[in-house]
Amino acid sequence: MNTDVTLEQVVRLLADNETEARQTLSMVPSENALSGLSKLPLLLDPYHRYFFNESDHPDRWHFRGGQRLRDLETNLTVPLLRELGRAAFVSVRPLSGLSAMTLVLAALGGDPESTVVTVAAENGGHFATPSVARRLGLNVEFLRGPDPHSLDLDHAARLLARTQPALLYVDQSHCLFPIDVAELVAVVREVSPRTRVHVDASHWFGLVLGGVFPNPLDQGADSLGGSTHKTFPGPQKAVVLTRDAEIDRRVRDTQDFLVSSHHFASTIGLGIALLEFREHGGPAYAQAVVDNTRAFGGLLTERGITVCAADRGYSAGHQLWLDTERDGVAPKTASDRLYAAGLRVNFMAGLPGFTGQGVRIGLNEPTYHGLAGDDLVELADVFAAAVHATAPAADLADRVAALRQRTRFGAPVDSTSALFEQALALCADALRTTPVAAGRPQEVTP
Repeated sequence: MNTDVTLEQVVRLLADNETEARQTLSMVPSENALSGLSKLPLLLDPYHRYFFNESDHPDRWHFRGGQRLRDLETNLTVPLLRELGRAAFVSVRPLSGLSAMTLVLAALGGDPESTVVTVAAENGGHFATPSVARRLGLNVEFLRGPDPHSLDLDHAARLLARTQPALLYVDQSHCLFPIDVAELVAVVREVSPRTRVHVDASHWFGLVLGGVFPNPLDQGADSLGGSTHKTFPGPQKAVVLTRDAEIDRRVRDTQDFLVSSHHFASTIGLGIALLEFREHGGPAYAQAVVDNTRAFGGLLTERGITVCAADRGYSAGHQLWLDTERDGVAPKTASDRLYAAGLRVNFMAGLPGFTGQGVRIGLNEPTYHGLAGDDLVELADVFAAAVHATAPAADLADRVAALRQRTRFGAPVDSTSALFEQALALCADALRTTPVAAGRPQEVTP
């Protein structure tokens, strides 16, 4: 099929989207922003390259395009994940949270017809976990609880004792409060000691690395994994961490058959994001996410928007769930009005405790963009005015654009810095089709 779209139109559309993105705020809890430095590898040569020789064995350089940048994975990304995640072993092979889920279920779920236990959807479990497990030939049982935010540990003990699963896959996709991993692991060790416990911390990952949430490995979990682009401001990728050499071996034996190219440039981008996180206030950012989320829940409540779990402080992490239907505004209508005001949110079915649709928001990306204190009051004013249509959308959008003028999290980079000039030169070279003279590369040890 022919198309009339030109390259000039494509670039124009990308430019228009960037202009809009710089004037709006995403409050989708499963997304986060990424620094320009972390994006840089995606424009450069490593984006095109395979990298398989983690051991740097001289006989294994069958694909040599990534050879010079090997250390940016093995001596930057992986060590930082070990350090911040307090893990002995790391896999950076998964491409996404679902990719990591598939890898862990395949590696640790046992032979076909084995049983795995995961979290029921009504308690926040990811919708895809049972489907992926069953497609791998596994039987699935579910942890359940008395409300959307709690598990019944007595039920868990009976279920685990009866099924003796190969794997307990602890995942919370829709989550306001984290499962107490230490309590759950204690039950597992008592009634089903051979069961491996894996915690999918996709939504909590930045809060774990920032020290705001307990590390599941410290709480007794056998492995930890998840995506790197929700509360952690990294690229769309995922990782698996463990302190158990046998689990590491099983993951590595499995990953070669599930993931070929693990997107080398994204792995380097993850390393840059981790370095920024460690060196430029990652723990402070993580704590601010939690503080901002709870504060924003209260601010919305004061402005007539029904926020779930008000009796429990709204949230322990970055998500808030809004029942705008109870306030007389259909969730899709609320989302449309917020979009016109420059705010991007989820409206969706399937939130635990909802019979219909709800609005799901996150304070992770606004926090990344530097919002704090009185900014949250202004954001809540705009948010409520948009939902209830009490002010012109264009005026509200101007106020959101003004909020985007804050200093964002990460390494300080501006037009006067050497980093800016070096990165800009790399971007310019990547765009050219006409060769330019280049000097010999310098040897740099990360």
